[in-house]
Formats: sequence, C-alpha cells, structure tokens
Amino acid sequence: MKKLIYCVLLISNVLLFNSCTDDKPIFIADLGSEKIAFTNNFASEYLLSKDTKNNIADRFIWNASILGVNSNYEVQAAIDEAFTKPVSIGVSKQTNITVLVSQLLELVDQLGLDEDPKTTDSTGKPNNSGVVYFRVKSKIGNGGAGTQEIISTTHMINIKLIEKVPTSTTCNPLWIVGDAIKNVGWNFSKTTVCDSDVQRVKVSLQNGKFRFFTAENNWATGLNFEYYKGKGYTIDARFKSEGAGDNNFDFIGTPGIYELVVDTSKKTIVLNPSGSFWAVGDATPGGWNFTGGETAIVETSPDIWQATFKFSAGVFRFFKTQGQWDINNNYAYYKNAGYTIDTKLENDGSGDANFKFVGTPGTYTVKINAIDKTIKLN
Repeated sequence: MKKLIYCVLLISNVLLFNSCTDDKPIFIADLGSEKIAFTNNFASEYLLSKDTKNNIADRFIWNASILGVNSNYEVQAAIDEAFTKPVSIGVSKQTNITVLVSQLLELVDQLGLDEDPKTTDSTGKPNNSGVVYFRVKSKIGNGGAGTQEIISTTHMINIKLIEKVPTSTTCNPLWIVGDAIKNVGWNFSKTTVCDSDVQRVKVSLQNGKFRFFTAENNWATGLNFEYYKGKGYTIDARFKSEGAGDNNFDFIGTPGIYELVVDTSKKTIVLNPSGSFWAVGDATPGGWNFTGGETAIVETSPDIWQATFKFSAGVFRFFKTQGQWDINNNYAYYKNAGYTIDTKLENDGSGDANFKFVGTPGTYTVKINAIDKTIKLN
C-alpha cells in the first residue's frame, strides 16, 4: 500500500513540472513571406560570340534572404520557363554571381542556334537569336525540419549569336574629302575603314560639302550623292544633294562628331552620333551612383574622349551606356585590346577587373585615345 501511494505522488510531481515548463510561448517565423529577386539592370540583348567565350557577359545581383539560416544561393538558367532542364550557373554565399559568355553559349546550343548567316528558323528569320530564363534559389529556416526552399521570379533575357560574315578581299577603303569634314577639307587625308561590305569612318562634321573617292588624289574617281541615290541607297536625312555642280553630299545636320557608315550590302548610308563614356566608381566624384552622379567622358575629337575630374583612392570602370551596368569597358578589356594604360591605374584583380587608381589623389585629365590605343592621366 505504501508503494502505491509513492508512485501516485511521483506521477503527480512529473505532471506538475511539465505543466510549468510548457507555459512559454512558441514563435514561428512566417517563411512564406520571404522573397528574393534579381535587382541588377539586365541588358536588352546579350551579343555572344564563340571567340569571346571566356569573357564575362554580366554580373547578376539579387537581394539577401532575411529569415533563418541561408548558406548558399544557386543561379539557374533554362531555355524554357518551366526549367525542364535547368543549367546551374553557379552557387554563391554572396548575393551576386558572374555569368560567363561560355555559360550562355551552352543555352545557345540547347536552342539550336548557329552563326551561319545563311541558315534560318522555321519562320524564315535568321537562326541566331532566342530567349532564355534565369532564376535564383535559396533555402531559409533554421537549417532543420523547418527549412524550406524559395525561388525568385523567373527573368527572361534575349541572347543573340553574332553571325560569321564571310571575309571579303574585294573591299577597299574610300577617301572622304570636302569642307564638311572638319580638319580635313578638300585634301586626301581621311579614309574609311573597310570591313567586308561596310565602310565606316569617324569624322567631325560641319555644315558643308563632301564626296567619296575610290583612289587617292584622283578627282575622276568621285562618288557623289546622286551616284548612291541612283544605286538605290537609303541616305541619312542629315544629308542632301548639293543639287548643282558636282552633286556633292551636303551636310545639313547638327555639327558634331559622327560615325559615317556606308553599307553596300544593305545599301544604306547612315550617321551615328558620338556617345560619351561614363566613369563610375568610388574613385570618381559620383561614386557608384549611376542615376545622375556619374562623370561623362566626352568625345572631343574623333575617337578621342577626355574629361577632367577629381580622383580618389578606389576603383572605377567605364560604361558606354548611361544607367546600364556592364563590364565591357573595364581594365582587362582595354589591356586585351592592346592599350597602353597609365601607371596610375591598375587592375583591381576582382571579377569585374575594375580600374584601380593608385596615384596621388587629386584632379586629373583622363584621355582615352582609340587611335593610338592609350589611356593617360595628366
């Protein structure tokens, strides 16, 4: 009888103890509210070439997950929105990852695209462009049974494989002569660059006349406005025919620096206005602000850009399109293109291969010379 009473008391104490320890509230995080998404500005189209497969196409950035423990993010790509056969771009503990041209070329192969200008798709269009899809995945929670996977909204991007244009040996440069060409005038000192069926030249245009010549110092070889018009060319509206005498091209546009392009295949003559470079980074006055604080590097003469501003210890790189992030004009790009770069600038060694300013902080004039292939600070 004493043993029975002792057991009842023991059970009662256990129950009493448990009732005290269970009074603490339990908090459960709302994992379903967690979201991640890409935050970088994607290019409208990614131009790809097998010759540049080792280059960086872009850097994708996303927001960090907040709830619970996250060890890794994985970026995936696919040729369909359902991600039937996803390709892993990479895994990172950071909230950004570098995407290589070679990785996009894997998707090109899956889509069956090619660089042959003679091939077309089922609709008769060139078979060198398509769309692919990207997403980023993460795990949130406590790392145990409460952990769940979250996936970002799918982002679609356009990719285009650069077609291989057959090399032509019949293309010869043209001489461009006339008072519309600033610092040239009626002298045979400026020629176009011949690239297969395309003739192009960077010139500073002012209101005046000019025409093309197929041979140096041979006035009988002139090709005027009426010649191209008679061949069925579509000519930029900033040109008109002189209408008398030699029927020269008469430039009536806004004076400035332009790229003049004569395409004998498309039968077009067009003008592409000069564009600035933009210096962005903590070594520049605007820092990493790309919404108005960036520094413009202006084209002061054909293929020469320059600007004067204060340099601070830090890194930066150039951009060709204002407000659009890319790494196409970093230190490595110019070095690989054969440029001689000022010793006050170095490669920062990061994946973005930024310019690193290592000189004495102060105001300098930076000059990018695409003719001599130099970048100087004075």
